[in-house]
Amino acid sequence: MKFFISLFLTLLISNLSNSQDSLKPLLPNDTLKIGRLQIVKISGVEQKDWTTVINNLDFSALKVNYLKKNQEQKNLETSWLAFDFGLAGYMDYTKYTSINAFIKPAIGQPLTYRKVQPKNSSTNVNIWVVQQKANIYKHIWFLKYGFGFEMFNYYYANPIDFRNNDKAYISLSTNTYSKDKLYLNYITIPVLLSRNVTIKNFQTISLSGGLSLGYLYNARNKQISEALGKQKYEGDFNFGDYKLASIFQLGIGSLKFYASASLNNTLDNSATAPQSFYPYTFGMRFSKF
Repeated sequence: MKFFISLFLTLLISNLSNSQDSLKPLLPNDTLKIGRLQIVKISGVEQKDWTTVINNLDFSALKVNYLKKNQEQKNLETSWLAFDFGLAGYMDYTKYTSINAFIKPAIGQPLTYRKVQPKNSSTNVNIWVVQQKANIYKHIWFLKYGFGFEMFNYYYANPIDFRNNDKAYISLSTNTYSKDKLYLNYITIPVLLSRNVTIKNFQTISLSGGLSLGYLYNARNKQISEALGKQKYEGDFNFGDYKLASIFQLGIGSLKFYASASLNNTLDNSATAPQSFYPYTFGMRFSKF
């Protein structure tokens, strides 16, 4: 690179006089900029002028930097397709021991808190189709919003059945399943207030918090057993149409983490005994914002 820069400088001044005075208007100091290239004449033990450096092609006396293009700060930015991957669960406030429908259920075995809890390996995957970030104050405070799909995969160690049945939407089966998964898919709109914090000699930190509103798009209970093979059951399983949740995001440079916790019971208590599921999730976010 230095060879080509030196060759360029040689050709540039080939029609000029070789005297030091004629070079001063062209090379007035130790730094020369050619587009986004910055050429610096290094001052070492021996003070060298441009004429000496160029005529002798003294590469060691030059330092070449490539200047990054200054990115204009936009008041509105749009990002397409972002992904989240995290762990999922739900807080269960159901009083199983004091409700007769759980102690003596019409269908299945008695339900308990422990048996209805999903495995720790349950996951959450989100696909954000589009997101926007709007500057609201000095490119420090932003409003973020978007549209996408939240998908929850709850895996159960105990044989939990989810059915669209008036007698029991959720019941404990006598079957043995090698795989028992409840899948919930929400169409979700998140809205967050975000602030950037710049720490000297460290990455920029972004803190975001807000709310999301989700609409239950579909639900499915997938089960695999030796006796029945692979079975899929579609329905809403008495889950409510809407899920309101608090959402948080922490960004450290390019690393982003998220968390979400439902603010409302996702089950419709008007149709069955009062069960209370409040989903939560946390994980990593792969997003521009």
